[in-house]
Amino acid sequence: MKRIVCLLVFSIFIFGANAQTVEDILSKYTEENGRLYLQPFADAFSADFNSGLFHNAKVKKKGFQIYIGVVAQVATISNSAKYFNAYTDSDLFPPQGSYKVPTIFGPTDEVSVPIEGTSDMYHYVFPGGLDVDYLPLAMPQITVGSLFGTDFTARYITLDVDDYGKLDVFGWGVRHSIDQYFSALPVDLSVGYYNQSFKVGEYMDAKTNVINLQTSITMPVLTFYGGLGYESSNVDVQYIYEGADITGFAEEGDEIRFEMEGANTIRATIGVCFNLGPIKIHGDYNVAKQNTFAVGLGIGINEN
Repeated sequence: MKRIVCLLVFSIFIFGANAQTVEDILSKYTEENGRLYLQPFADAFSADFNSGLFHNAKVKKKGFQIYIGVVAQVATISNSAKYFNAYTDSDLFPPQGSYKVPTIFGPTDEVSVPIEGTSDMYHYVFPGGLDVDYLPLAMPQITVGSLFGTDFTARYITLDVDDYGKLDVFGWGVRHSIDQYFSALPVDLSVGYYNQSFKVGEYMDAKTNVINLQTSITMPVLTFYGGLGYESSNVDVQYIYEGADITGFAEEGDEIRFEMEGANTIRATIGVCFNLGPIKIHGDYNVAKQNTFAVGLGIGINEN
């Protein structure tokens, strides 16, 4: 059965629950294949993290307003993100060429390649993945305003995971009302900037940035909202090479370091929020190279 790996407020994220496994696998790869093995995570992680940041574009020019809730996001992992071509450049083993092997999201089965000249007695084994179809995550979120039509958003969670180290997730953002300068606009209009980070142990450090234009229109019970944004993300990885991958020139005990960028750049968002008094239930779909869904439940005061 496929596993859905999830970060909830009281649970452990994929790299917490499987951190030792992932680090062990990475230690078998030099930089080139290690980067390809982890790249789908960088894509899905950044796409998730930049979702669910807003559920309307209404920012009052002045006066108190607040939203406190939990927002959950999920990225669907495509089949193409479950495999990569691992390259070898050695005359020893396995034969030179490329081999279709699992990424971090791929099947758990290892890929075994016979070593030339051993009558198939010995094999080089490419590690398996975690067999993941979806990458969900969730975290508490608070938005407080307003000062001169500006509000502030924050996300934070920290977990101490036995044997795996400390997980830290933190995000913040500011948003400013544009429609306050144009009284004739029929919709709410704001621009926001958000910066977020995720760190696990000492071997992975990720950061994302997104700037977006947000719009919404509110009816008695419903708020329809959308946005268009530009985002960037990078994941810094470092670990100790244990000498199993012969695709590069690293030696056992060398420190491997590399950086990855998320695939998404432009993102379009469309969503709806149910306003049940102070209770807000919202969901949106985000269209980008890596598509995501986001849903949220919270309490909003003086938002409408």
